[in-house]
Amino acid sequence: MKVLHLSCFLIFLILSCNSLFAEKLTLYTEEFPPFNFTQNEKSIGISTQVVEAVMKKAGFEYTIISLPWARAFKISQSKPNSFIFSISRRPKRENLFKWVGVIAPSTHSVFALKNRTEIKIDKIEDMKKYEIGTSIKDSREEYLISKGFILSSFQRVAGDTAYLQNYKKLKRKRIDLWPAPDAVMDYIVKKEGDQPNKVLKKVFILSEISTNGFYMAASLSTKDIVVDKIRMTLEEFKKTKEYKIILQKWGL
Repeated sequence: MKVLHLSCFLIFLILSCNSLFAEKLTLYTEEFPPFNFTQNEKSIGISTQVVEAVMKKAGFEYTIISLPWARAFKISQSKPNSFIFSISRRPKRENLFKWVGVIAPSTHSVFALKNRTEIKIDKIEDMKKYEIGTSIKDSREEYLISKGFILSSFQRVAGDTAYLQNYKKLKRKRIDLWPAPDAVMDYIVKKEGDQPNKVLKKVFILSEISTNGFYMAASLSTKDIVVDKIRMTLEEFKKTKEYKIILQKWGL
């Protein structure tokens, strides 16, 4: 009788697992080169390559959808089997998602035109006297607000070209400071045909938000067994040579 019960349990477990991995996951992201962006109608980038490798190794079917950040952030919280990347993990966001893990390292800094010799930032409060260009609801904007900056004082942009818009505004001196991930700045500037070290200077490092890297996270309604499987697969993948090759390919 015990053998029969055990056999039934194993059959139930196998059927449950097959049903679980048959579910299709939706991965929400944004246009955030070089971490995740669309090229020739295909999602590519550092984070995208890592996430796709992990999904394949974990055995899940998935779809990647790129949206403006504010929409991706909102939609990814509302449905089961929904994930978001690349997202920074902040105290304000902690209870909004089930956090899978870090998919790529990141450094965040504040940039100004190199010829703006009058701009000197010794502490974060020094930024308040300048025009700052931000992307709506991104982690750098949220971080500055947590440090006492007033939202209405920012020149805010949104959409798929938000980071490019801010760079162009900086060049035209419509803003004085541009907070951005270093890798994003480097990609955008080179894409525009400029040389970062000749056009821009780093005036301040946002060290508090440069420690953890970019995450992948799941909606609260996504099953723990799904999140745990992807989390375990990600941690194993980060130990491989394949992961290191992806980072080196993109200059990280």
